[in-house]
Amino acid sequence: MVSIDNRITYKDRIKSSAKLVAFDQFLSGSAVNLNLNSEVSDSDKQFVNMIAAIQTNNKTAFEQIYSLKSKSNPSRDSPAPFVNDDYLILILIIGIQKFGFDTNWIKNILSIRSRNIITITLENILNKNYSSTSNQMEVVLVYLNLYDQSFINNQLLNNTFKSIMDNTVLFENRNDFQILSALRAYELIIELKEGPEGSEMHLLKKFNDSFIRRTKILSWLLQASLFSFAVYELLKLPVYSPEFVKKINDYGYVFTLIGASGITVLSNQLSFIKRKSQEFTMRLLGYPKEMLKQS
Repeated sequence: MVSIDNRITYKDRIKSSAKLVAFDQFLSGSAVNLNLNSEVSDSDKQFVNMIAAIQTNNKTAFEQIYSLKSKSNPSRDSPAPFVNDDYLILILIIGIQKFGFDTNWIKNILSIRSRNIITITLENILNKNYSSTSNQMEVVLVYLNLYDQSFINNQLLNNTFKSIMDNTVLFENRNDFQILSALRAYELIIELKEGPEGSEMHLLKKFNDSFIRRTKILSWLLQASLFSFAVYELLKLPVYSPEFVKKINDYGYVFTLIGASGITVLSNQLSFIKRKSQEFTMRLLGYPKEMLKQS
């Protein structure tokens, strides 16, 4: 693998390309925030805007660009320039899957691309064949980190690490798509790698997962107990006279409005209360405050 100095030098070199900077920021999970001036091509602006739409979960914004792209139906004999654009095709795959669009068009695009390891990897990604030995594992890992982290496991990280270490000519080939994918994948391996089965680190991670699940149950029981106590106290309220009830009925519409407003506010706060209740339970049991956001 390349040294830290080489990685820094490379990252400095790509700063002149809005497209590469946007792709690098997207892979790292950073919000893409670029000044798209007149020097940036329209296709690169579309690329950046699609990334922004994915990051902000804006289906409408993504669909506006996707609908224009999907009107193009190139063939193997006359492929459009975008067909072999690895960056664009990966972004399209993520957006299409994220927002639930039909995959037939993008599958056709992949079928007319040059047959190389990236094309094969992208096809396998669409078919959820993440462990194929034909894959460029760096691309698989960065894709899963962006789209579905539930498929990331120790074996996939091991395979990706081996793939990166075996690629001794990564920088010499000057394939920015592979370089950026490899650099981000290398960072993810460091961030996500578990210890071997039975090691202290592995056992602690299992305990942490189990602890979080149990505090969710405990938190729910705490909320249920408080709700039951509130209902019990309400049932103990005195029975009012008929005259008082009549006055309540006369102003019933006022209380209806107040009640509706209260329900709306309460419903908006339920997720907040649920989260804070779990955080309180975890802190009460000694869970580190610094790890709460990670849970």
